[in-house]
Amino acid sequence: MTAFQKQAPQRLVLAGLLFGSIVIAQEEKVPLPNGYHEVDSDKVASLQKLCQATADTGLFSGAVLVADKGKVIYKASFGLANREWNIPNTTDTKFRLASVSKQFCTMVVMQLVQEGKINLGDPITEHLPYYRKDTGDRITIHHLMSHQSGIKDYTANFDYRGTISRLPFDKDEFIREHCSGDLSHEPGTIYSYCNAGYSILGRIIEKVTRRTFEQNLDERIFKPLGMENSGYDRNQYVLEKRASGYTRGAFEYTRADYLDMDSSPGAAGSIYSTVEDMFLWDRALYTDQLLNRKYRDLMFTPNRDVPEVKAAGGRPQSNYGYGWQIYSRTHPVTKRRTKIVNHGGAINGFRAMENRLVEDDAFVIVLCNQGDNFGASEVWSTVVNLSTELIHVVTDQPYKLPGKARITQNQRMYDMVKRDGVEAAITWFKDKGKKAAWGGTTMALAEQLINDGRVDDGLRLMDLEVEMAPGKIWLLRKTAEAYLGNGHPERALTLAEKGLEQKPDDEKLKTLKAEIEKDLKNKIQ
Repeated sequence: MTAFQKQAPQRLVLAGLLFGSIVIAQEEKVPLPNGYHEVDSDKVASLQKLCQATADTGLFSGAVLVADKGKVIYKASFGLANREWNIPNTTDTKFRLASVSKQFCTMVVMQLVQEGKINLGDPITEHLPYYRKDTGDRITIHHLMSHQSGIKDYTANFDYRGTISRLPFDKDEFIREHCSGDLSHEPGTIYSYCNAGYSILGRIIEKVTRRTFEQNLDERIFKPLGMENSGYDRNQYVLEKRASGYTRGAFEYTRADYLDMDSSPGAAGSIYSTVEDMFLWDRALYTDQLLNRKYRDLMFTPNRDVPEVKAAGGRPQSNYGYGWQIYSRTHPVTKRRTKIVNHGGAINGFRAMENRLVEDDAFVIVLCNQGDNFGASEVWSTVVNLSTELIHVVTDQPYKLPGKARITQNQRMYDMVKRDGVEAAITWFKDKGKKAAWGGTTMALAEQLINDGRVDDGLRLMDLEVEMAPGKIWLLRKTAEAYLGNGHPERALTLAEKGLEQKPDDEKLKTLKAEIEKDLKNKIQ
């Protein structure tokens, strides 16, 4: 009998067989909702079926490990670690963990708290005297670890992806320039996810210990646990079995954009590891080997005294401890509740999702060397869904297989433009398309059309984006650049001026306007 049959309502029916005066009843199996499957008697078979079906969608490339009752019951790899050389992923391939790194930062901080070298109530300025006092005196170590600092996250800066993330910074310089702005809310009043807080924590660790963050990780965590395939990623390192990161674009996979790992994300997301090493980490978190239970409990206790910002879900109570989210998930069919301690991570070319099922003594880790293009989420959703269904299988709950990969909106519209014309594609988009809240939904399609020589079609789509989101300066700038680059400086100037009306100090727009005016002057001559 499956766990579902044990927990779901059951009906008894008469078998029609009499033995003396006793009627023998048989159990009638309650059918599962459409799309759900019972876990095979051999649980590993279901795990393999689920992972292979996910890999077959083309939206997952990476490694998976599932443990139950302290034993690894399944580990496997899928897809390519390097597409150029057709090298497959393995279970000891090294992947960037992105924000899953934050739990290692909080472990070091809590070790220093245990050693009496840091207090949770210490303000930033006690350890970084150069930090602005009006805010730094009010933001504590606790606020930084629980995402309650009120510091604005540098990843939300439009220039982060294209400029800031690519440049090497001295760490104090980076904190001064990108982690010290005006606060979005009073410290300790609301949960708002912030990478900047963890960049600051990493530097505080270095100041207190007089050791680099990387040395602290090696000496305090990786070497004691035998995590020989884990470390702090620096761009210059040559790492054996390192996975290359790729971006799933609108029409093809490309190499992920470069970013300087030490400057940013730094302590907020620069660790690499393997699924096998992450299992060692999971086991250590049940013991006092790295940290006494008193302080581990603090890491795994949600800071429910504050609500979440709307972007994080807007729930009345935060579910974030120190470097971990802690919550219970209810299975949609059996209604079984499972306590989950987890964290996800997303960085250029990589996605990660880690789940610790502490009451079931189970562990699920999914590491992926694919990422989404700006504004898309197919790969991320695939990793999240795979992780969720793996949890269902390991806890003997009904699970769902992924559907076949569907044609993307950009691909659908691309075919429509070629077949029926750009206006037909726009009509479909306005009626049935999915629009990104941040704008620029069809910009990748527009650029592809321009590259294909269908310049007027591409520019028409860019104009559509500007019409739908006239307040998005980056859309105005990119559209103006496209018009200038394709021989339409007059239209480019109009767009640049519209942008400057809204943001007069935008240096990129100023430079672009000057370039357009120079082009127009040369055209007249």
